[in-house]
Amino acid sequence: MTQLSISMPSNRNLYKSRAAIESALVYAEKTDSQLIVSDNSGDPAKRAYFEHRSPRLIYIVPEGDDAAVNMMNALSRVDTPFVMPMADDDDVYLLDNIEPISLADLPEDTVAVRPRSYAWSMPQGVRKVGRFSLSANDAAGRLMEYNSKANGDNSIFYSIYRTKVFRGLAVLFQDAHPTRGGYCDWAMSYAFAAAGKFAYDPATIYRYDLGNWTGKDGLEASVARLFKQAGLPEEAEHFSALLRFVDAHVFLVWAGLPISDHERLSAQVTNARIALGTFIRKVEGEPDLYGEEVRYLTQMLQETPDIASAFQLAILILDRLLPGLSARYIDFYNTATAKTA
Repeated sequence: MTQLSISMPSNRNLYKSRAAIESALVYAEKTDSQLIVSDNSGDPAKRAYFEHRSPRLIYIVPEGDDAAVNMMNALSRVDTPFVMPMADDDDVYLLDNIEPISLADLPEDTVAVRPRSYAWSMPQGVRKVGRFSLSANDAAGRLMEYNSKANGDNSIFYSIYRTKVFRGLAVLFQDAHPTRGGYCDWAMSYAFAAAGKFAYDPATIYRYDLGNWTGKDGLEASVARLFKQAGLPEEAEHFSALLRFVDAHVFLVWAGLPISDHERLSAQVTNARIALGTFIRKVEGEPDLYGEEVRYLTQMLQETPDIASAFQLAILILDRLLPGLSARYIDFYNTATAKTA
């Protein structure tokens, strides 16, 4: 039985996406998997080249150029127990001299298989290599483990996941998140880490193209662009830790997350310690970046005794960033507690 689908929303033309799609097809052949490409590039040469290229390739051409629709089109066609998200400027390979992890035999407490990840850019080559697993036996422990091991690199997002968990969280995000911003991948990775262990498979190589995410200027410009595309004001970067807290908090209350209520609460508290602690220290260290109301509410946040109240205060602070954002987060929260698939 085919265990894995590679899900690739693609917007680049043939020239810019060919290497990624070709590498995924070779990987699919080697692993008895399928590749699903949802192509909204509008490039007729690309369609002619790939549409009937392989029986392992499901090639979809949606209407319009909406990135979210493109992503969900690819995910909607996944009918295998596992899925690997892939960008159309990355590459994936299977080494011949290492036995890969068997997805069919993966323990139930393992939610994902993490490839050996190479963060790469054209001018600088390989910048980082990601090899770590997440092996703590409880959700809070895995959040702490991920926070200590990631070291500013979220390439673990491009892993092989149990489809039900990955697609369920993706559907929640696309249907209900207040901004659907590209900056939310860190919060989603927190939720996946809480959901289960990540095994490490050195046989699979995932090369992640850093693109503009290199150098201090490139990083700052890329972060600013993500917040702008999400409809947030320029100063949103100063609230990034707070945004990560509220996003991860809602993902952790999602009814489809396969953890006990005890683990869920423990993970929420751990998320608050990590993200709120970062935000509070930033407000204390750079108070001139924030208005008087934000500083006052942040002080209250430090004195809040429980996680539910901390969430309510956090979204009130976000209203000072963008009026009305708190109401949108309440809707998001209510959807998450009801949505199971």
